[in-house]
Amino acid sequence: MKRVFSSKGMALLPALAWLLLAVGSGWAQRQSMELLDTKISATQDSIDLVGQVKNITTRPVEGVTVHCDFQDAGGKSVRVIQGRLETDPLPPAKVSQFKCSTPYSAAIKRFNVTFSQVFGGPLLTKDSRKPS
Repeated sequence: MKRVFSSKGMALLPALAWLLLAVGSGWAQRQSMELLDTKISATQDSIDLVGQVKNITTRPVEGVTVHCDFQDAGGKSVRVIQGRLETDPLPPAKVSQFKCSTPYSAAIKRFNVTFSQVFGGPLLTKDSRKPS
């Protein structure tokens, strides 16, 4: 009898099948979070960024990390601060607050916010903030 798959190849089959299903179903491209609002305030000591995010999936999301990338005027990262959602796990269609604070720097002129999960990687985010 001829061996078609080695034992190593057989171990990879479930992972490859999952990857094909995830990509084929569009799961990998679906947005998970909706950024509703952000407000930034500064004092002589700190810069505080507060915001609201909504879970737009049909399942709870948990273990979400908020990445606040504080940037200079040209978009170059000055400092990245990690935060957490106030509500964890965040049920479907529910909103949570988040906050990131960093020491004051005159170089910081803008920011970018992204979300990720420890075992799920980056969470694609729909930005629904109203222009200010």
